[in-house]
Amino acid sequence: MRNGLQGIWADRSGASALEFALLAPLFFSVAFSTFEAGWLMTRSTLLDRAVSQVVRLVRVADPQAPKTQTEFKQAICDEAMIIPDCINAVTVEMTEVTSAADFPTSSVSCVDRGAQVQPVVAYKEGGRASIMYVRVCTVADPLTPGIGFALSLPKDSKGGYSLVSTAAFMNEPV
Repeated sequence: MRNGLQGIWADRSGASALEFALLAPLFFSVAFSTFEAGWLMTRSTLLDRAVSQVVRLVRVADPQAPKTQTEFKQAICDEAMIIPDCINAVTVEMTEVTSAADFPTSSVSCVDRGAQVQPVVAYKEGGRASIMYVRVCTVADPLTPGIGFALSLPKDSKGGYSLVSTAAFMNEPV
């Protein structure tokens, strides 16, 4: 009996499989977290760029500048390119600022894909030489929702996280 137990303890044939089983989850968690963080940063950068491009059109009163909230959303979606179901996933809030008290103090309202009624946000184009503040929020699904970095992201009822971009500008005087 003793020789049988010593044989089991001396057998090293499954040692590498055991090491792999212990270290693989940690390795994959770090690898997928890196992909998730990179994808989040790419989406965020493209959203910021899209907001910047559309705000520039509004600021200089370009004839092709969006006039309504729906047109502003469509222009954001055309520029951002990688936001799935963009029109339904984006909210655009634009307010005129005449004093420091006019800046929104509430958190940005994002689309809740689990709710039937979506948030109503203010949209006022403002006149020439007026200071404007824009907040754009989109909801995106994580690539790896149950692993690593994606677990720590605050999510809505359907598992999507919010990306927010803001801009403040002055409409060019006539």
